[in-house]
Amino acid sequence: MSTPRVPKRISASRIATLVIQIDGDKAIKDSDLAALFGMRVTTLYARIGKKLWRFKPRAFHKLTKAHDRGRQDARPAMAFTQAGVLLIAGILGDEASLQIGMDIAHALKTRRRSSAQKKRTNDPEKTSGYSEAKRRLITARLRALTGKILH
Repeated sequence: MSTPRVPKRISASRIATLVIQIDGDKAIKDSDLAALFGMRVTTLYARIGKKLWRFKPRAFHKLTKAHDRGRQDARPAMAFTQAGVLLIAGILGDEASLQIGMDIAHALKTRRRSSAQKKRTNDPEKTSGYSEAKRRLITARLRALTGKILH
């Protein structure tokens, strides 16, 4: 008899580094998802079985060859959105999988990729230019709104 897995908390910052953007959706690759669940990709697909194809189209995306680097099996690479992660966690069904799935879904919903945050500069000239442009945009919108209200 096997011992049940103990749910291990995964930090949202660790998950955020694995997030990819596909067609405007945040998603996580199947290989990364399997690693977070503590299993191999083939084991993940074996446990999910044919239930995967019952998922709604927005729950997963088939990836192009650009995202497929290092793939060892013939199965096409896939990425799962927040809904797909929760469905997989429900299919796997044990307490650890549900906890890990909830952590991943929360990170997909709330976190940004850390690489996007690193691209922001602390250049005061760029920051002041951005602030000035934002101020002008808000002022123009306020003028347009007050013009509509007064007329």
